[in-house]
Amino acid sequence: MNDKCKWMVFTGTLIGALFITGCTKHEDKVHDSWVTPPTGPVIDDTALTANIRSALRADPNVKNLDVKIEARNGEVMLGGLVDNQTQMDRVIMLAWMAEGIKKVDNKMSLKSAGAAAKD
Repeated sequence: MNDKCKWMVFTGTLIGALFITGCTKHEDKVHDSWVTPPTGPVIDDTALTANIRSALRADPNVKNLDVKIEARNGEVMLGGLVDNQTQMDRVIMLAWMAEGIKKVDNKMSLKSAGAAAKD
């Protein structure tokens, strides 16, 4: 009977030790592929708007356009009227080239489309 009690105590201790080692925190052990990639530099929305406006003024094809620019958290909305699709594409491209851009939402319209809508 004595050997049986020793065996039960040994087995109980072993099972208890296994349970305790299973209680470690696993949230600290994250595989590298699951980690969110670091974000780029955060650009202030005012600086972002100024950078886009500066790029538009420097481009001879779009410098005279009245493009409205609104930036919020790196997302830019472009508005206003342009003469043709080439100008619209150029404005969108220059906006995307600004540092810190996450999204460009084009709300610009062609002047010819605006004139047709008024008729």
